[in-house]
Amino acid sequence: MKLARIALLLTTMALSAFSSVAADTEVKVSGELRFRNEFDARSFNPDAVMKNYQLLRTRLAVEALVDSNTHAFVQFQDSRTAGGYTSTGELQSGLLNDGKNVDLHQAFIQIDRLGYEGIGARLGRFEFNLGGQRVFGSVGWHNVGRSWEGVQGWYDNDDFKFSAFWLRHAENNDVEFNRDYDLIGLHTRLERANTELFGVYEIDSDTLDVMAPAVQDYEKNKLNRMSIGLYSLQKKNRFDLELNAVFQTGTQSDTIDIQAYMFAVEAGFTLPIDAKARLALGIDYATGDDDPADTEYKTYNNLYYTGHKFRGHMDYFIGSGDYGLIDMYFRSSLVPMADWLIKLDAHYFTTAQEYLVLPTVSSSDVGIEFDFSVSTVAVAGVNLSSGVSVFSPHVNYVETMGSVGDSDDFTYWIYNQAVVTF
Repeated sequence: MKLARIALLLTTMALSAFSSVAADTEVKVSGELRFRNEFDARSFNPDAVMKNYQLLRTRLAVEALVDSNTHAFVQFQDSRTAGGYTSTGELQSGLLNDGKNVDLHQAFIQIDRLGYEGIGARLGRFEFNLGGQRVFGSVGWHNVGRSWEGVQGWYDNDDFKFSAFWLRHAENNDVEFNRDYDLIGLHTRLERANTELFGVYEIDSDTLDVMAPAVQDYEKNKLNRMSIGLYSLQKKNRFDLELNAVFQTGTQSDTIDIQAYMFAVEAGFTLPIDAKARLALGIDYATGDDDPADTEYKTYNNLYYTGHKFRGHMDYFIGSGDYGLIDMYFRSSLVPMADWLIKLDAHYFTTAQEYLVLPTVSSSDVGIEFDFSVSTVAVAGVNLSSGVSVFSPHVNYVETMGSVGDSDDFTYWIYNQAVVTF
C-alpha cells in the first residue's frame, strides 16, 4: 500500500511538471530499430571461413521545441552485435545481465532565430554533413554512426546560407601545453547555383613527434592541415552532374609539407521510360605519394566522409592508402514498380601511384567490384533491403598484401536488413 502511494505521488509530480511546460513546448518522440544480417567472405586468405553475424542498432530521440524557436534534441543509441560481448567483457544474450551499451548519439541545443531572422546556432553533440558527404558525413550505414561535439552558427536566407563551425576532435586538458585536436571551418551554400564552398582547418596540437613517438617537441604541432573544396549538383532535363573537389595543404610535425587533392565527378541520365531508371558514369580520384622519402606528403586524406556511399559497398577502400586511389565506376538504378528499388554498380579500382610488387616490378592494378541491391517498402511499416557484392582482385594487388592474403579468387559479401522508423 505504501509503495502504491509513492508510485501515485511520483506519477502526479511527473504529470504536473509536464503540464507546466506543455503550454509553450511541443515535444516529439522518434526512433529507429535496424536489424542487419551479414554473410562476410571478404578475406583474401583462401583458408578463412565465411563469417555470419547480425547487427542491431536502436535509436530513440526526444525533441522539444520551446517557444517555437529553440530545439532541445536528445538521441540515445544502442549498437551491438547479436550474441556479442558487453563493454565489460560479458556475453549479452541469454544471460541474466544487461548490456550497458547505451550511448548518447546526439544531444544539442538549436536556436532558429538568434536575435534576428535567419541567424541560428547549434551547440552540443550532433551529426555533421557537408554536401554529398564526400568530405564530412554521418556514416548512417555504420552500426554506430559518426557524431561531433562542438558549435555551429549560421546565417540563412533565400539566396545563400553561410555557416561557421568549431568541432572538438580531442580534448586532452593538459595543464602545461595545448595538446587538443580542433577543426575550424567555414561553409557557404549558394542556393540558386546549388553549389557549396567550404574550408576546414585542422590543428592537432599534440606535441608527440609522429616520426619518433617517444619524443616530445613542444615547438611542433602534429598536424596543421587546411582543406578547401566545393560541392555542386546540377540538373537539367534528364541529365545530372555531381562534382566534389578538395585541395589539401599544410604541415605534419612542421617538417612535412602536405600537397594533396581529390576530385569526384558523376554524370547521370534518367531514361525516358515509364519505370524510373537512371544510368551514370563517374570517377573518384585521390592523389597518392610518389616519393615517401621526400618532405612532401601528397596522399589525400579522406577526412570524415561517408565511405560506404562511395568506392563500393564492400568497404575495402575507406582510406586511400599511401598510393592514392582511382575509382572509375558505373551506376544504375531502376524502380520497376511502386515501392521497389533495384541498384547495380560496377567499380574498377587502380592506384594513383604505382606500388612495388617485386623489387623490379611495379603495378597500379587493384580489382573490380560489383554491387547489387534491392529494397522495398511494400510491407507496411518496414523498409526491407538485401544486397550482394563481389570483388575480383588483381593478382598483383593481392601479392602486395603479404600475410593478409594470398588468393586472387573473388571475395563476396551479402546482407539482409530491416528498418523500422517512427
